Formats: sequence, C-alpha cells, structure tokens
Amino acid sequence: MKANGPDPVKLPQTFAWHHVAGRVPADWEVSQYAVEDRVGRIEWATRRGLEATVSWEPCEREPDRATTLATFLSNQVTRSRGGRKARLRPEDVRTKEVGPFLVGWAGELLPTTALAYDRFGGKLVQWIFEGHSSERGRAGLVEPVVAATGFNDDPATCAYDLFGIRCVLPRDYKIEDMAAYPANAMMAFEGDESKARVTFRRWGLADLILEGKTLESLYAEVVRTNSIRVESMEPRRINGCEGFLARFSAPREHHSERYFMRRWHNGLAYVWHDRAANRIHSFEQVGPKNYGVLPPETVPGLTVE
Repeated sequence: MKANGPDPVKLPQTFAWHHVAGRVPADWEVSQYAVEDRVGRIEWATRRGLEATVSWEPCEREPDRATTLATFLSNQVTRSRGGRKARLRPEDVRTKEVGPFLVGWAGELLPTTALAYDRFGGKLVQWIFEGHSSERGRAGLVEPVVAATGFNDDPATCAYDLFGIRCVLPRDYKIEDMAAYPANAMMAFEGDESKARVTFRRWGLADLILEGKTLESLYAEVVRTNSIRVESMEPRRINGCEGFLARFSAPREHHSERYFMRRWHNGLAYVWHDRAANRIHSFEQVGPKNYGVLPPETVPGLTVE
C-alpha cells in the first residue's frame, strides 16, 4: 500500500482488499463485498444506512477524471428524475484534489464521489459517499477517508484486512472460498503456482463457544467438518496468547485425487485465543510436497514462542 500521509482525523478501522487499502470510521460495517480480484467493491453501512462504496475496475490508461465524474453525477440526476436525461458538464462539477483522488460534487442532494487511477495496477478506483455532500460532510468525513486510502498494488504481495482477518500473501494467491458472519469468518486462498491452500479463521464470542471445551478440542472439532485430521498439537505462546501449533492432514484439492482419497500430510496451523479481544484465530496451510511454507509473518505482527 502506498501511504498518502497521516490521517487528518481519527479513523481507527483499517481495511485492505484486492486493490485498495485504507482507514474508515469504527462504526462502519461491510454490508456487501465482491470476492473477485479483477472488478470489485466494498459497501460500508451503519445503522443510518449505506455510508459509502469503494470499487475498482480495469482501466488501460488514465481517464479524464473531471469528465468521468460529470458523467457519473449526470447519471445520478437522471435516475433521481425518473429517467429524464440530464447532462452535467465538467465545469458544473466542483472538484478538489485529495492525494491521488479527485473529489467531485454537484450539490448536497447528489452523492460525493472520488476517482483515482492506479497506474501500476491499471485500475480505476472510485469512492461514492451517500449523504455526506454538505461542506461539513466533505470536510469531516469524505476527505479524511479519501486521504487515508491508498493502492494495494505491491507487485510481490497482496494485503487483506477485513472481517477481523489480516494477512499479507504472495500476489499469486487467490481467494477460493469465503464465509463472513458477525462472530465467524473464514478466508481460504490457493496459490496459482504452488497449488498450496492457506486458510484463515476468526471466531468471536470465544468465551461462549469454548464453554466446556478446550481450545484444542474446539479446533479439532471445527476442522473435522472439512475432513481435516489433526495429528499433533504443541503448546505455544502466539501473540502473547494461549495457543498451539497443530500438524494435520487434509484432502487434496484436485477431483481425481479426491476420488482416490489421497491426502496431504504436511499441514501446519497456528491457533491462538486472544482473551482480551474475546476472539480465537487460526492460520493454517497445506499443499503438495515442498510447496513452500509461508512464515508466521504472513499474519502481520504474529509472534510465536
């Protein structure tokens, strides 16, 4: 991620997803998201409703951002008028440069939007803010969020930070499976080259789901539903928390290998219980022989003792 300077206001919640990364207010929650890497979006909402959407799409060369903003806002006017066409000229749209973004607005009844072009990734990134088009809304929320947004375009790695799961993976690892619930999140990736599988899990309300169980028995029970067999567990202090290092076997992913019930026996998992946050986390990986084990630092700041 390319930094754009310090946040103008306090934006405590970090995020990173495919081609964008940044910070947003603490009370914003993801209401919709796209798993695809090529074209995607994240929608943020609160109890007040939809707050903002950040999206990206392929773009071979940088467009005229002022014209693109005018076209977007014209479409919003047309929609609000029941389909009657309206055209805003670039000069009808007021704009302001904020980092790599051009922020544009045309009155308080239309959303404020911001466009930036990621030359390295060849992506057009857009923010759309609902209900924050007043001068106060732009200064107090739109501009700080836009200023805190950067491009997630490191050529070697891609950062992910959403639903309480944080990781930095080699760029060729792509999302294969995902589940996101308030107290339960899982992301599974597969490497294009190595064919290794990496899975991250996060459980909330740990005190409730652990009632009457040990951390070890809970984990073994959960992964058994994916036909994963835990073969050993070694106690560890992970991130200063109670945890363990597990070794496991898992079914191979290719259909012919599933048919013959072949398994990989080189699985490795870090599992820990963060009592302060009341969460349980796991970082597990498995793959073909000599697939190249990812280090603990794949989860930023992870320490293993």
